[in-house]
Order: sequence, then C-alpha cells, then structure tokens
Amino acid sequence: MKAKPGVVPPTDHPPVVGDAFSLYDTEEAVLGKTDGMLAGLAQVAGGVQQLAEAYRRSYREQRRLVRMSDRMQLDLQKANHRLAEQQRDLQALNEALSGEIEHRTRLEAKLRHLADTDDLTGAVSRRRFMEISQREWLRYERDRIPACLLMADLDRFKRLNDEFGHAAGDAALASFVETCRRRLRKVDVIGRMGGEEFAILLTEIGADAGLTVAEDICRLVGETGVAWPGGPLALSVSIGIAAIEGTETFEQTLGRADAALYAAKHAGRGCVRPSRGPSADGPPP
Repeated sequence: MKAKPGVVPPTDHPPVVGDAFSLYDTEEAVLGKTDGMLAGLAQVAGGVQQLAEAYRRSYREQRRLVRMSDRMQLDLQKANHRLAEQQRDLQALNEALSGEIEHRTRLEAKLRHLADTDDLTGAVSRRRFMEISQREWLRYERDRIPACLLMADLDRFKRLNDEFGHAAGDAALASFVETCRRRLRKVDVIGRMGGEEFAILLTEIGADAGLTVAEDICRLVGETGVAWPGGPLALSVSIGIAAIEGTETFEQTLGRADAALYAAKHAGRGCVRPSRGPSADGPPP
C-alpha cells in the first residue's frame, strides 16, 4: 500500500533522537524537576522548622515574661498593700502626735497662766507685773509715752484676818481686785506684789489722770467693802502714785510710788498720795 504524499507512515517503534528515547528524556526532566522541588521543599521544611523552633523559644520566653510579670504584679500589690497600711499607721501616728502637741500646748498655756497669775485674786504675779512694766518703760524711753505706777496696800488687813479668819482676808483681796477692774481699762495691769500689797500700771496716762484713777479706786473700795455672810465688811486702801519722769528707771519710779504709799499710810490710811518727784521723795519711813 502506498503512502499518501506528505503523510508519515506509522511505525511500531518509538521515535529516537540520536541514541536516547525522547520518553526517557521527559522522565529525566520530570525527575530532575521533582528533585529540585524536593530540595526546595526540604529547604522550606528547614525554614519552617527554624521558624517553629524560634516560635517555641519566643513562646517560652513570653511565658517566662508573663510569669515574671505576674510575680511582679503580685509583689507590687503586696507592696501597695503594705504602703497603704504604713500610710494608715502614719496617719494614726500624726493624729496622735497632733493630739499630744495640742495637749502640751494647752498644758503649757495653763502652766504659763498659773505662773503669771495670782490664783486667789486673778491679778498678775509679781514676776509678770515686773516684766510688763519693764517693757512699758522701754516704750517710754523710745517714744516718750507716759505711764503711771500705783502702789496700793489694804488697810488693817491683819486685823481683818484675825477677827474674821483667813477666808475673810481672801475675800477682801479678791474684792479689791474686782473693784479695781471696774475702774481700770483693759490695757491697764494690776499685779499682786505680795500679801495685801498690789501694784497697778496705768499705760499712756500722765500724773493728773493717774491721780484721778487712784482716787476713784480708793473711793470705790471704801464704798464696796467686802461681801460676807454676816454682813458686809468695811475695807479701805492706801495708794501711792508716781508718774514716769525724766530718765529714771522703772525701779526708781517704783520706789517713788512706794514712798508715796507710806506717806498715805502716815496720813491716816484710806487715801491717795502722789509722789513729790524724783528729788523730793526719800526712802520710805
């Protein structure tokens, strides 16, 4: 049978290129590609394995950090709790300390009051009167602000004590101070110098005005007397007065007022005598 022109007749053998069959070439190519793919997959698997190992390390590190963070948070909570307790303790301590300071302040004020005040009459103590008067004399030296000193002594006080008892004497002392305060201003100071003797500081007052105050006190004491269960007791006071003059010291003015007091006693008691001046007054008789 003749073949048609342009048509390759069929054959029972595969085509051959040189000495190799094309089928083997294809299989070799496929196997080569497969080996390449397997090598690539091996590389990918190695990379994945490395990633997995890195992930495991990261995971373990994260767990360690989380556990560390949990411990730190727990420690922080404990520390905050201790701090809160310490703050409460400190607040309680501060409150106790404030209370103690307040108590001590009140106690100191009470002690100062006891030290500065005559408990029986409420007049200032001798020491406190001297301190206030010395300060007033400094004002006079600096600004020439006038002031007067009154020395007062209750008349026949010992006889009052002997006839009616010490309770009557105490009542007379308290009554005298109360009567004086009815006439004195808040800025004036009355002090108990000892026994039945008192001193009065009149600030910003000259000799004439001071004499008027002293005479008013002397009159009021005689009119008021001493309230007593068996009836009012008669009471009188002798007063000497001295105003600051020149450059004399407080002690010199006090001495003049004391000398004037003795003059009032010698004049019959129950009266006021002014100082005759720094040069005229001598020592008390």
